[in-house]
Amino acid sequence: MPPAEVSETRRALDELDHALLDLVARRRALVGAFFVKKRALGLPLVDPSREAELLADRRAYAERLGVPAELAEVIFRAILEDSRSRS
Repeated sequence: MPPAEVSETRRALDELDHALLDLVARRRALVGAFFVKKRALGLPLVDPSREAELLADRRAYAERLGVPAELAEVIFRAILEDSRSRS
């Protein structure tokens, strides 16, 4: 059995991971509703220029937080791909 401080840290990491997944689920729901609106308006579901802006913004924001920009890009490319796969 690991020492108490290891178990506590693992619990804290588990909580953060669950919080991240909660946010991903909320984002997916919002994207779904957004796609409904875009379809009703006859707008394209995917906007490559918006995606490029989003990636640049998330990379810069990550760097300000001390998170590698490359990590942010990998995360958000996966999120965008998930969104596109639902269109």
